[in-house]
Amino acid sequence: MPVFRVSEPDALPSILEDLTARGDCLAEVIGPNRLCVSVLGSYNSDAMEMEAEIRIRAWQASQRARGIEVDIDLDRRRRN
Repeated sequence: MPVFRVSEPDALPSILEDLTARGDCLAEVIGPNRLCVSVLGSYNSDAMEMEAEIRIRAWQASQRARGIEVDIDLDRRRRN
């Protein structure tokens, strides 16, 4: 499962709420600024990573539209 580093740990509850609002996504905080995301379905690991990143980027764009800056990076060193 892809792991993402989030610059603002206080944003994690909002990201979790957004990602898990749809029934096909699981997300879990695995550290003070780390989030593990899994999209359910017939995805190979690369496709799941891309789908998870698209959803993360959509959330990030919605926050920027509200004037909130949160940097989120895919942690390629930590793949579960």
